[in-house]
Amino acid sequence: MDLAQAPNPADDPSLPPSPLVVISPHLDDAVLSCAGLLAARPGSTVVTVFTARAPAQHPLTDWDRRCGFDSADAAMTCRLAEDREALGIVGAVGRELGFLDCQYTATADQDGPQITERLFHLLASLAPASVAMPLGVFHCDHERVSDAALMIRAALPGVAWFGYEDVPHCERPGVVQARLSQLLARGVMATPVRLTVDAASKARAIQAYASQLKGLESTALELAVHETYWRLTNGAADTD
Repeated sequence: MDLAQAPNPADDPSLPPSPLVVISPHLDDAVLSCAGLLAARPGSTVVTVFTARAPAQHPLTDWDRRCGFDSADAAMTCRLAEDREALGIVGAVGRELGFLDCQYTATADQDGPQITERLFHLLASLAPASVAMPLGVFHCDHERVSDAALMIRAALPGVAWFGYEDVPHCERPGVVQARLSQLLARGVMATPVRLTVDAASKARAIQAYASQLKGLESTALELAVHETYWRLTNGAADTD
């Protein structure tokens, strides 16, 4: 979608209803994928799922090494600080669920029920009018969070749900189309929508993730270009 400067949120019908919650698998995902929307809707909440520190003496992972770290603990300390800075730039409030990133555990697939339960209770307490969730492409953590959000969606009537394309994974050929087909098979229709975003603030916020940019071998401007949303409904019978 085209990125444009945001008008006054109170006067812009292309913004999702407030309060807005964005569900983020990792500490950079909400900003990489949704910073333009968050900046256009200041005061929104970002709920990040995988924020726990790796167990002591955990071997250094390839991703953490690529990002310039010498330990998993140093990586998480830096990422938490980067995330606080980035969310401050877009005017968002961060909440953390405290689950382990799949790179730090061999039993990631066992956390699904706990993620769903904890995420549901937090969303219920936040009482959002709209939620943006990852479509859930390519990365196993993104898939788990997306599936948890889909289960919760049915339990929160009256909330407007949007799926965002997971940057940078959505750039892989065919992954978005495959996920949309999976959603349709589950009875969830995804309709493209144009939401107002603040492009300049998005680029500034992405720059806060210096370690992630090193690992991704990308610039903030390159990553800031893509921000695409899908309205998620149950078709004609949907009332949210």
